[in-house]
Amino acid sequence: MSRLAAMKIPRAQKIGLAQYTEDCLKRELLEGRLRPSDRLVTRELAELLGTSITPVREALLRLAAIGVLEALPAQSFMVPFLSSARYRELSDIRKAVEPLAASRAMHNMTAKRLNELRAIQESFQEAKRRGQVAQALAFNHSFRFALYATAEMPDLLEVIENLWLKIGPTLNFLFPQGDLSSTDSHNYDRLIAVFETGDEAAVREIVSNSIEEGTRIIVTNLEKAAALAEPATA
Repeated sequence: MSRLAAMKIPRAQKIGLAQYTEDCLKRELLEGRLRPSDRLVTRELAELLGTSITPVREALLRLAAIGVLEALPAQSFMVPFLSSARYRELSDIRKAVEPLAASRAMHNMTAKRLNELRAIQESFQEAKRRGQVAQALAFNHSFRFALYATAEMPDLLEVIENLWLKIGPTLNFLFPQGDLSSTDSHNYDRLIAVFETGDEAAVREIVSNSIEEGTRIIVTNLEKAAALAEPATA
């Protein structure tokens, strides 16, 4: 079964079909269910959503316009395969904005939200223990964005989301061949503990280190994949 057919997208409603389609695709990208080099065919996606081609094409073109997808011939689009240099660049930008969101979240943190983060973290760890890559990536996204939303800075959250739309598919390289031994679990545990102590500088450091640790794993695996894809020389 193709990745497109496996996407968890409910059939479209009749209002705002282009926006609805775009939102569905964004969720698939953010949570890593779409992977680098996946191909999206306009007609197939329209059939999956139960709608016409026009709003689907509009949504895909919007995502291509911001560099999230690449337009191909025959009304199809592809999830880009990021180079290691491009991924490092995006990670450097993330390290400038995500620690800011996390530190601002500290000022708005409540016991209820902290418990919500604990619950997501526990689900993330359980998915990893069970070897469920897709679920682990989804809970990883949920933890980050529940945290960043607590900052109550919508413009900053939009910047972070746009970065994640570009890196989301590549986060699959955290777990090559389904190996879930690499982990952010210890960072998230430390982060929750630090929120209880109110150490804003430590929050920034943990988030920055988490991004950097993930980047090292992903870049290593991207470079391995690129080397395997190179044609053999005589």
